Amino acid sequence: MNAYLENMVLTANPIRQVIFLYEKAISCLDEAVELMERASAEPEDMKRKYEAMGRATEILTVLDATLNMEQGGDIAKSLHEVYQALINDLVRITVEGDEPQTLRKMLKILADLKESWEEVEKRIYGRPEATASAV
Repeated sequence: MNAYLENMVLTANPIRQVIFLYEKAISCLDEAVELMERASAEPEDMKRKYEAMGRATEILTVLDATLNMEQGGDIAKSLHEVYQALINDLVRITVEGDEPQTLRKMLKILADLKESWEEVEKRIYGRPEATASAV
């Protein structure tokens, strides 16, 4: 990660840091869908697809692990269920084979959640921070 991006992530408010994680998970799943649709049997493409899905799984695991069930109440419990379902789908797809339509549904869910976090950020901080599309 270059110094600019690293500084942006480290100095971001906690909600923006969550949004950065969503953006990265979305970009990983976008890459995996693109590679699935290319239907390439090239070993390098297969490796990149599984690495992208693995990174998305890691990000979802981090998001899940940072939930505060006591303070977050029903919202935290609902997010936990969503994250677990997404992780389970990613594991299943990795084991059973390609399902770009499932990844597209996951992308929609993550985009909707990201949008919700952006709304929360606006309410708490007044306006969203700049995003880094390359995070």
